Amino acid sequence: MDAVLLALAAAASAGALWWHQSRPARVRAALESAFDGDAEVALHVAGHEARTRAQSISSIHMLYGLVQDETITSKLGEAGHDPGALEDRALAALDALPASNELTEEVDYVYGRAVYSANAAGRKATCVDLWAYLAGSQAAALIEASGISHVAILFRLVHGMTDPDIDVLGGDVHVVLRNDDYTTRDFVCEILESVFTFNVTDAETRMMQTHTTGRAVVGRFAAPEARAKIGQVRDLARARGFPLWIGIEPI
Repeated sequence: MDAVLLALAAAASAGALWWHQSRPARVRAALESAFDGDAEVALHVAGHEARTRAQSISSIHMLYGLVQDETITSKLGEAGHDPGALEDRALAALDALPASNELTEEVDYVYGRAVYSANAAGRKATCVDLWAYLAGSQAAALIEASGISHVAILFRLVHGMTDPDIDVLGGDVHVVLRNDDYTTRDFVCEILESVFTFNVTDAETRMMQTHTTGRAVVGRFAAPEARAKIGQVRDLARARGFPLWIGIEPI
């Protein structure tokens, strides 16, 4: 990662945000260039809404910016949710926030992690990155209170689909993992060891195969056992906010 961006992401608690105008122009330019056009628009909308209300930027301002993005709203719609209703809830939450000029740690975290994660993947940060790292924030709580699963929408954003069907009648199948930019390597190793009983070395090897090639076969199982293990992994991943893709392929 570029040294300037790494330092800013790591020092997020210092308020290294592009809309923080007291930062040197060199730093603001470096941060702005870390985001793609759609993400810059969403962040601009969030910052404008905060300035208009004389409020510090919050994760809810960021959510408001994100629900103006077509990629986000299309996935919400595909999942049967009304993006306009979520926007209205975000605006109502903003109405209840006091005026303030203090940056919040959760916003620094979302911003810093989005930049760091995208740069590690060799690309600019996107609205999907910002949505992903809302997990655990006030905005995520508002999303869940609206009857929307934050991680389910993230899965759609990352994989372009819902969890693949695993309802096969019988016989043996391959259990397969696919890579994404948000599920941690440690978590993948954890489930390979705890659910699939890999030893530490083999779990690390299979995790790296998934990471470097985009997919890996975990093993061959009878269909009922495959379904049970996949269900267990999905529950663990969703509880941790990870959009891990795990499914079956015929042999």
